[in-house]
Amino acid sequence: MTTQRDLFAAAPPAVPPVAQPEDVGALDRRWSPRDAASPGDPLAARRATRALRDVDVHFARAAARLAGGVDPLVLLGLAAASRASGDGHVYAELDAPERLVRLEGAAAVAWPDPAAWRAALEASPVVATAREAAESPGCPLVLDGHRLYLARYWGYQRRLLAAGGARAALQRADVDRAALAAGLARYFPEADRAGPPPDLQRAAAAAAVLRALVRVTGGPGTGKTTTVLDVRDHLVEQARALGLAPVLIALAAPTGKAAARMGDAIARELARLAVPADVAAAIPRAATTLHRLLGWQPHQPTRFRHDAARPLPADVVVVDEGSMVDLALMAKLLDAVPEGARLVLLGDRDQLVSVEAGTILADVCGDDDAGCSPAWAERLAAVGAPLSPAVATPAAPTPAVADCVVRLRVSRRFTADGGIGALARAVNAGDADAALAVLRRDPTGQVTWLPLDAAAADVRALPAALREGLVAGYRRAVRVDGPKAALAAFDAFRVLAAHRERTFGAQGLNAAVVDALVRERTVPREAAGGRWWPGQPVMVTENDHAQELYNGDVGVVLSEPGGALRVWFRAADGGVRGLAPARLPAHETVFAMTVHKSQGSEFDEVVLVLPPRPSPVLTRELLYTGVTRARQRVTVVGTEEVLRAAIAERVQRASGLREALWEN
Repeated sequence: MTTQRDLFAAAPPAVPPVAQPEDVGALDRRWSPRDAASPGDPLAARRATRALRDVDVHFARAAARLAGGVDPLVLLGLAAASRASGDGHVYAELDAPERLVRLEGAAAVAWPDPAAWRAALEASPVVATAREAAESPGCPLVLDGHRLYLARYWGYQRRLLAAGGARAALQRADVDRAALAAGLARYFPEADRAGPPPDLQRAAAAAAVLRALVRVTGGPGTGKTTTVLDVRDHLVEQARALGLAPVLIALAAPTGKAAARMGDAIARELARLAVPADVAAAIPRAATTLHRLLGWQPHQPTRFRHDAARPLPADVVVVDEGSMVDLALMAKLLDAVPEGARLVLLGDRDQLVSVEAGTILADVCGDDDAGCSPAWAERLAAVGAPLSPAVATPAAPTPAVADCVVRLRVSRRFTADGGIGALARAVNAGDADAALAVLRRDPTGQVTWLPLDAAAADVRALPAALREGLVAGYRRAVRVDGPKAALAAFDAFRVLAAHRERTFGAQGLNAAVVDALVRERTVPREAAGGRWWPGQPVMVTENDHAQELYNGDVGVVLSEPGGALRVWFRAADGGVRGLAPARLPAHETVFAMTVHKSQGSEFDEVVLVLPPRPSPVLTRELLYTGVTRARQRVTVVGTEEVLRAAIAERVQRASGLREALWEN
């Protein structure tokens, strides 16, 4: 949650006092006629309808007090900018404030006339224009046209654009092209195929060597991890060919489980590929979290040890699961990467976006068919990575950022005729009819649809066969001995839910599974009473940097030989580590988890349970993310109405980053 201290951390509101308005209710006398139905305190009224949160109201009033009082419209602007960041927007849109709120029951709230609102903000000493903020930061709000930013987020976006833009324009001169071409031919004996869709693995690896900044995006199984390993090998070989010191490579991901999975995948690829022994010895096996990489500090939680003044000791920084990285963290990462280092960002731009503000990976990756510049296509061809005409010949002039983006489209996990891949493609394309056709009949047996009664009230309304299947899916896992085997068993099957609470939310599903396992005596009776028990899967629900445990990390409780219990988690180096239960931060039992918490994870089989009615949380990105967590089989539980509504709804966040990168 954004705190008041965080909001002012980057830019304390050093503003002169202004006259205190006669009363907050004066705002109502300045509404346009359509707003006349909103009497009373504007903040309290909007808090009552959930258009504003408590933190938004407290922040606005605290900022007003620090400023010595503000105009009522400015007071509402402070609250609206805070509310926008809470919903993942980088700014509040004055001409479309209804985009701030997507909760049921809050859509009918009235907002000021945009022209009057903007005029009041422009006249306020607590609001700066973009030029004023760049020259003399200090105001808590920044107004750029119709966009109203908290100064903190305006500053992050400005830093990201400056650092990212500078890196996007850089091509490396310290490259031995002959060594690179030989390495590409060795690791990719078959050239990138023209498609459709085109296979650009060789181009992705080449780009990461030739450029200072590369974003590689693609769905599950498209070869992002393989590309990372190849890039590392090429860079080690480049250093050797040029007579340079060994290259220092840092691998990171937003969460502990994503870092551990990255390490596991790299270990598998090293075993599969014929990597020369001296090259393999120089390749790091373990990944870490971004917070640990940047140097999280308990006494300054919003500032890292590594920044522009104290950059990371790395020649190459590779970050996986880029869709989970928010604006603030990405800006701080770019600050900390040395000017002479390469930065490679990996992720699936079609997945759910970060919990905090921003849609970074989707914004920087742009549209599907942006193409690249002819000069960049020629440079790739010169090292044996020619592009297909469709990619190399854009329909219009491309910005510099286009040359930094490579989208991998050929999945080695989901074949063209497989049900999971077909369902994921239909969902991504927004084609509800095609998605339902796969759900109704999948000859490969990978996809199953269990229609749900729209009137279903709780988990007891789930089909009996499904309830039995949930218990059967976990029966073996809770009986497995040994940390690695137990963690692997729980990765074989997972129930995912759209919501944490509400009908068919993760909490209710967890309780139902525990109750069923207790009734059949698979787990001890105390499991239903909230006590620890052997075989219990648990998920961390808040970050604990001291223990190196992060929100979403999953472990399993096992008995020690003497009867003591320990909770085992995967370690970044591919091993496991155990902790006493008392040392865990906030956590919960996790037979079922939300789709949001499943990001960065994969399971052999997934049961995706949707609520009986449409919800603002249900989007195309959520459905795609849930379906693609499954490696082998997915069962979707829901109504046709809910499925159609989810496929039609897209995550829309006010960012401004895409426009700045691709249109300006």
